[in-house]
Amino acid sequence: MYDSLCGLPAYEELMELTNGAWKTMPDQERPATIERCKLYLKEKARQMEETARREAWERLCPPEYRNTIYEQLPKVTKFEEVQRWQYGPMGLLLVGSTRQGKTRSVWKLLERLYFNEKRKIKAFIPMDLKLEVANAWRDAETAEDFVSELRHVGVLFFDDLDTVKFTEAVEETIYDAFEFRPTHEKPVIATVNRTGRELAARMNANGRGAKIVERMREFCRVINFT
Repeated sequence: MYDSLCGLPAYEELMELTNGAWKTMPDQERPATIERCKLYLKEKARQMEETARREAWERLCPPEYRNTIYEQLPKVTKFEEVQRWQYGPMGLLLVGSTRQGKTRSVWKLLERLYFNEKRKIKAFIPMDLKLEVANAWRDAETAEDFVSELRHVGVLFFDDLDTVKFTEAVEETIYDAFEFRPTHEKPVIATVNRTGRELAARMNANGRGAKIVERMREFCRVINFT
């Protein structure tokens, strides 16, 4: 969109934006014309970026959660508490039974982080986590790329984490996320229905269940939706 050497609109763009008048335009008129074209192209680029981000958000956030009316949620005060969370190494753990607004609360928070703070987000529902882990761990190179993304993405969100099928690879992936991310100032956000003891019992391969729960409690602010 801009000349790579001087940051100015390219000749073809100037011709198009001036309806061909650039070729015969007097020299004294060209500086002002260039500035107008630069402003136009800058605004066009901004609008294109905004559209691309909006489309990416629509692919990321399930349609059901995009237009949540928080006043209608059963736990409005808990919703508001979630929205007050500020980005940092200390993540969030939302605990409570189903249909209490945990997931909706998180997606509204993620909307702010995505649009206002330009954070990159990786979100999983249980089936997606199971499938992505299975696909990633087929070979060492794919697994390395997958783990690296989970370690370094701006925000990592596990929805209904306690309902996922805990294969050894899934457990290792979750353990690494809660081990690596907080110590590198990257938060993890998760929603669960079960207590820590119940969750640890479901993830008990090689004693990792208790360790994962310990790290969740250490590196996440717990908000109880019960």
